[in-house]
Amino acid sequence: MATSLVFRQLLKHQLPWHPENPRLKVLLTPFCIKLVRPGKPQPPDTLQFRIPMEMGRQELKIYLEELYNIPVADIRVRIQMGRRKRNWQNRIYWNSEDHKVAYVVMRDGQTFEFPDLFAPKEEKTEIEKMEDEMYEKAAAKQREATRRGGINSWF
Repeated sequence: MATSLVFRQLLKHQLPWHPENPRLKVLLTPFCIKLVRPGKPQPPDTLQFRIPMEMGRQELKIYLEELYNIPVADIRVRIQMGRRKRNWQNRIYWNSEDHKVAYVVMRDGQTFEFPDLFAPKEEKTEIEKMEDEMYEKAAAKQREATRRGGINSWF
């Protein structure tokens, strides 16, 4: 298991030793990756991650396979330049940090779909229906009040 040895070398940070539980060792990664919803449509077996600039393809592959059990078939990486911003009052420019974007293709026909957290409600309750009727009646009453008898509508 060469991957496990390499992965354990990546996990350098350890919690401090405590006299009450000397065998307890928790390994922490020195970097953090973020799963991002892609801006352009991607195939269902492709994931998009934001990773630190120091992280390479092999490290990401080991990270995903060892920690999250994601079978990785292919990884493509690109560097996203940071945006340039300007403060209009002081005329100062600054750049946000650059980051790497990794596109990971899963193998074995696995797919991933982001959950729809803000799905629209399917049916309205009776109270909501009554509120809608009240708003429609008020709008119709307002339209009738704005019409003046005997004067053209274009006035």
